[in-house]
Amino acid sequence: NTCIKSGACVEACPEKDILGIMNGAGTLINASNCVGHGACFHACPVEAISLVIGTEKRGVELPHVNENYESNVEGIYIAGELGGMGLIKNCVEQGQMAVENIAEKVPSSHDAEYDLVIVGAGPAGIAASLTAKKLGLKFITLEQDSLGGTVYNFPRQKIVMTAPMELPLYGKVKLYDTSKDQLLEIWRDALSKNDIQVQERTKVESIQPQGGGFLVQTNREVTYSAYCILLAIGRRGSPRKLGIPGEGLPNVAYRLLEPERIYGKRVVVVGGGDSAVEAALLLCENNQVKLSYRREAFSRIKPKNRARLEEAVAEDRLEVIFNSNLTKIEKDKVWMKIGDAPARA
Repeated sequence: NTCIKSGACVEACPEKDILGIMNGAGTLINASNCVGHGACFHACPVEAISLVIGTEKRGVELPHVNENYESNVEGIYIAGELGGMGLIKNCVEQGQMAVENIAEKVPSSHDAEYDLVIVGAGPAGIAASLTAKKLGLKFITLEQDSLGGTVYNFPRQKIVMTAPMELPLYGKVKLYDTSKDQLLEIWRDALSKNDIQVQERTKVESIQPQGGGFLVQTNREVTYSAYCILLAIGRRGSPRKLGIPGEGLPNVAYRLLEPERIYGKRVVVVGGGDSAVEAALLLCENNQVKLSYRREAFSRIKPKNRARLEEAVAEDRLEVIFNSNLTKIEKDKVWMKIGDAPARA
């Protein structure tokens, strides 16, 4: 433990209720409300803080970037969810600021085909693309899936924004409680009006240094050279599976895109995070839903989701089963182990 008890992390946190002083030292007191600004990491004079995505006990360490969003590899920048910035509004701001810093670094003449390759077309990548266009950079944006990135795979009815944001070359988006479809339409409009094409279904396979820049190889067997790279990718592209028999059956889904099309079914939702809770809440209006979680209580869901879940349980609209694990999935039933009891269907 290299903490010197400066308290700089507590002072730097813009959320004000994530970190606190205990026994004279900065301490994590409300991890579930952290949105990943990373200000605490940069403020600590001895780098005693590690940024992770997940929870304080089950986190994956995030890559370190400097105040310009440049990684430890010179010329490769990181913005958005990969850097811990999970809120859409903050991802947009970070993508914009990263490209502004890149523009100051790119020389007027170099040997690469592009000034910048942007990897990812989610909130950070879209904002970065608009900023690159505004600043006159020669760039290309690659997205392995569809425009919107992680947001595209949210349920259609999911509310994805609760605060206005500023989009470069487009202006202020003043919508509150914006749905996924509304936000995607705004992004499409902003890109279309500025003649920006996103190369969808183009997955980056490798990035290799070349000369003073980088060589980007894609799954389409097309190679791009660039002076700088911006990684604006999310961390949710590959769902974590349960490792049990039957999880490849047609009645098992890892993304809930159109909950309104699921009606009159018996559904088991597995997980203890916001995605699982939100999916259960969306489905319970027209289905019989059980939410299975392997721990004894939820510890990392948003306060608003917790309140909605407690209301739904109180009204018998869904059932939560704690200390439970699925052991097998069949066509018309699942096997579940609850606590120390034998698994049952």
